[in-house]
Amino acid sequence: MNRKYKVVIFILLILGEIALNKYARPFKLYLDLLYLILVYISIKSGFVKCMLAAAVIGLITDYFSMNVIGVFGFSWTLAAFLLNEVSQRIDLKNNLFVFLMIFISLALSNIIANTFFNIILHIGFNWQLILIQPLLTSLVGISIAFTDKAKGYLDVY
Repeated sequence: MNRKYKVVIFILLILGEIALNKYARPFKLYLDLLYLILVYISIKSGFVKCMLAAAVIGLITDYFSMNVIGVFGFSWTLAAFLLNEVSQRIDLKNNLFVFLMIFISLALSNIIANTFFNIILHIGFNWQLILIQPLLTSLVGISIAFTDKAKGYLDVY
């Protein structure tokens, strides 16, 4: 059951990200569902697998965002490193800690990406991506793994 649950959640997150990129961006709905997959991989995997997954998922995000290729690949790799290290030292049963872990790591990743966009493309800081997107993404992440049963299915104890 655990494997089926994880596969269904991953597929729904990927389809949700595609739908958001296609339909919801004009409405300024900033939510990053691929980042939740990265959070799970960072919590459950070893260091090398975590870094490779972060780089690949970051490059996919670069492709979706149609910006400079490699910016999110780099910033998500740094965030995945942070997630991998912090997840070993906090209590994943506490939803507040998980919320803060997702929020802070995504905000840090977006600050790094916005800094590169500012240097390369002379685009100012987008506060919606620095504050609103991490908040919404963290709330969705907590709502997916809110109960102990869901955390058991995802093996994140």
